[in-house]
Amino acid sequence: MNDLRLSVLSHTLCALLCTLYAVSPAQALSGREVYERVHEVRARSLDRQTEATMVLFDRGGGKRTRTLREYSKKADPEAYKVLIVFQSPPDLKNVGLLIHARTFSDRALWAYFPEYKRVRRIATTAQDDPFFGSDFSFDDFGGPPNLDDYAFSVEREEVIDGRVCSVVAVTPNVRRKYTKYLAWVAKDLWIQLKVEYYRDREVYRTGAFRDVRMVDGIPTPFRAEMVNSKSGHRTELTIERIRYRTRFPDDLFTQQSLERAGR
Repeated sequence: MNDLRLSVLSHTLCALLCTLYAVSPAQALSGREVYERVHEVRARSLDRQTEATMVLFDRGGGKRTRTLREYSKKADPEAYKVLIVFQSPPDLKNVGLLIHARTFSDRALWAYFPEYKRVRRIATTAQDDPFFGSDFSFDDFGGPPNLDDYAFSVEREEVIDGRVCSVVAVTPNVRRKYTKYLAWVAKDLWIQLKVEYYRDREVYRTGAFRDVRMVDGIPTPFRAEMVNSKSGHRTELTIERIRYRTRFPDDLFTQQSLERAGR
């Protein structure tokens, strides 16, 4: 009987060790490998239409509400187009943003303001500026980045909202308005649940991504919040409706279409 118990125990330990060794490669992903998986999820989400509500909160408790519509199209493996048009309030109605990414690192941005009746080119150096007065940046709406433009390192693991996350330090090879950011990447979804942007050693902007739902097999945070650590100003973005695998024509993503608010 003792021999039988020892045999069963031996087989159980062997099976447990085999399981641990089988999962260890996934646990030992490098920072670059983590972001290759994040990149794949982002690339799959490019063909879409989104309707969202954006609420801006100031330190004193005041708030401003906006609604916007976004159209996005993947053009080839490393190119995409995005059109964003505000629907409300009246002073922002039909204000829009157009993005043409020839590759993940080569982008052109234009903004349209009906008040001035002209399209204005946004300099690449301004991509980290606030997105129309919010705490999000233009780059936050800019689609997947070119991974070769950054260095990645896994710092540790932490749990957020019950999900195990790799905490990855992401450092741009060319200095941006941030020197690095830390991203908490859910290891079961490969999306960011939290992000902290640094200027040298100081955190100046933090983001959180919640209410994650699976839509057409794509993990989608329906609520995002970005906070300016110095001013206390924060912005909440809530997805009201989203549809993936859309097939928009190329003429939707032109400067003429931007002037017509996508019509």
